[in-house]
Amino acid sequence: MTMFLHDFTYIDQPAGAVSERLLADHGSWLSPLAVHAAAEGEEIRVRVGPGGRPVLGKIVTVEVGEPYRRGEVTVAPLSWHAASQVAAFPVLTADLEVAPLGPGRTQLTLRGRYDPPLGAVGEWLDGVLLHHIAEASVRSFLRQIAGALAAAA
Repeated sequence: MTMFLHDFTYIDQPAGAVSERLLADHGSWLSPLAVHAAAEGEEIRVRVGPGGRPVLGKIVTVEVGEPYRRGEVTVAPLSWHAASQVAAFPVLTADLEVAPLGPGRTQLTLRGRYDPPLGAVGEWLDGVLLHHIAEASVRSFLRQIAGALAAAA
């Protein structure tokens, strides 16, 4: 069963500046968040998890697809998967969207989906607890991305 996640935040900067940063340098905007980056920037690892709870966090490998524009909105496809114990954690596939809210304000939205691992047991655990952790992880990750894009713009 596919689970969906959606969250957004605001950046008090023009969407054009934020979009240009997102479009530049093949995901280099993730660099400030990187825990480990392999040679040539081929692999970026980021700690995700509910803010303030490192025990619930996990190092994930983040892959950013080629950003594109859809009207006034800039979209960067991305995915993350656990860097270790891969079978026990879902793969998140998402779109990161940058949209103008006015001349000096931008909405940053992350829309994602994942399939809980471990079959029926994983689906049950996801329904009881893990989906809430996934939501908090996405929220924390999105706030980190917003900070990185705002600083760079």
